[in-house]
Amino acid sequence: MKNYIKYLSILCVSLLFTSCLVDDDPTDDKAYGLGPNLVGFLNGTVNASVAATGDTNDIFMTVTFSGPTAAEFTGDFDVTIAVDPSSTAVEGTHYNLSQSVLTLSKSSNYIANLPLTILTEGIDPPLDMNPVLTLVVSEISDGSIVPNGRTSSIDITIEYLCFNQITGGYSTSEGAYYRIGVGPNCVASDWPDETEIINLCGTTFRVLEWFGCFNGNEWYIDINESGVITYPATTPTGDPQNGNGQPLINCQANAGDLTNVPCNAPGANTASIDGEDVTLNMVFGYFTAGSGSREFYQLMHKVL
Repeated sequence: MKNYIKYLSILCVSLLFTSCLVDDDPTDDKAYGLGPNLVGFLNGTVNASVAATGDTNDIFMTVTFSGPTAAEFTGDFDVTIAVDPSSTAVEGTHYNLSQSVLTLSKSSNYIANLPLTILTEGIDPPLDMNPVLTLVVSEISDGSIVPNGRTSSIDITIEYLCFNQITGGYSTSEGAYYRIGVGPNCVASDWPDETEIINLCGTTFRVLEWFGCFNGNEWYIDINESGVITYPATTPTGDPQNGNGQPLINCQANAGDLTNVPCNAPGANTASIDGEDVTLNMVFGYFTAGSGSREFYQLMHKVL
């Protein structure tokens, strides 16, 4: 099955060469090259979302090196990672950590990945509370290097998801985007090769990254046992649901704003499910105040 936490090992490598790992206050000594070199995790928090199928899921936490003289550094050094006592995740139940010492070297550009295994056997989601594993940089073999105050620890929230046949990656065979009644401005070839949809349990599904042909989104749909697709007004946490940063609209509640897409066409907003062969026919949009509606139609097929 597809591993839905693959994104954790592709965490914006370009950030390695920015100031995100050091204090960016211009009055700080480190800004003038007077401070120590630093070691820390690439991010201070991540979500590890896994389907509870009984399988194990391997992910990697990236540790990096930066500082005023990091570019001239040539030696190897070891970094020891420890589990913080505040963690609510339990080793052997929620995770396994097979390694605690990383070696950072010039040959690897002083980047190292800590392997972490997320366990799902015996887990029956949804859980009342997601377990959190907190890892900390506890020791560095070179005394001239210190833990980064901002990212010397990482909180890994383990989110256990339900799994059903709808969960998976989807390609788009048909698609259209209308902006304020004009279009189509996007067609199927403008959609990504694959959009991830995962089941949060029950009838609720999270759509990752793509709202129509726009990336940088995370939103939710409901698919009931009859295959009817609806678009909830709020997220599972109760916040108003947006699309591309604006209020989401749908054929049920805002049909008057969706006049260029086939709200009333046969099969609109339905899921066709035949085992692992799944097709989603979706019509939706968002509304920008003072401007108007943005309308989307897409026919998606599960990638097998």
